[in-house]
Amino acid sequence: MDMPVVVKPRQMKFPFEKTQRRFFFDDNPLKSAYIAALSATFPPGEGEFIDSVRLYRDKVEDPELKKQIRGFIGQEGHHSHQHKQMNRQLNDLGFDAMRLERHLARDIEKFKKDRPDRTRLAMTVGMEHITAIMADHALNNPETFDGLDEPIRELLLWHAVEEIEHKAVAFDVFMSCEGDRALLHKCMKVATTMFVIRISCYMVGLLWWSRSFPRWRAIKGFAKYLFGKKGVVRLIRRPYKEYFRDDFHPWDHQNQALVEMWKTNFYNADHDRTSEQFKHKDQRQ
Repeated sequence: MDMPVVVKPRQMKFPFEKTQRRFFFDDNPLKSAYIAALSATFPPGEGEFIDSVRLYRDKVEDPELKKQIRGFIGQEGHHSHQHKQMNRQLNDLGFDAMRLERHLARDIEKFKKDRPDRTRLAMTVGMEHITAIMADHALNNPETFDGLDEPIRELLLWHAVEEIEHKAVAFDVFMSCEGDRALLHKCMKVATTMFVIRISCYMVGLLWWSRSFPRWRAIKGFAKYLFGKKGVVRLIRRPYKEYFRDDFHPWDHQNQALVEMWKTNFYNADHDRTSEQFKHKDQRQ
């Protein structure tokens, strides 16, 4: 299947120091802890995504897919870098995201030890689908980020765009080299369970360590964010289930128009966060 978009890293920079509220998302401790927990998982998680795809890079023969792999590695590497910067700022505000980074990094090292390469890549494919459908939700419903501090909002929307751009790369690598859909389906179930449990536990940890105990209003606001009319969980259920079709491909859902929408509505060239050095690097990709 032809790739509808170019997978090209954008070397961005965000002023996280401007975020000074611990409850940076709608003054809601639960919504803020949720975003902080997600951010904590990205540096070690995306490092494993990169490593699992690299294991197969030399086995891929298609020159276009090889090019997409380079773009995938560049994009994921910079996502990891920017979330590290965000996590440092969250640490200063009382949300110990860096502690969670280290915890997940240790767990990933344990996971990698006796797992075959194909299982590691299959887990990556599953997590890439989860992040891609969450990205689609964020870009289609940007109002769900209302009340989120601007640097973090910009980071998440940029991250969402690039998750959409490279959403099929790990899948195509796996199918070209392994082709085992039964393993993809099994690993997706495991990845989903682990993801839900980990984010829930990380939220509890962040709130406990910071002595931030949500009141009923915050609980209702977070429930609406997840399960309301435009809630994340409510709207990603259908695209999540599509993964288990025997003929599924990530680009069955043609949503590349969201990339152009982001460029038009959210990416302001006059307020570009990209340094001159990074601009030149981006042009050479």
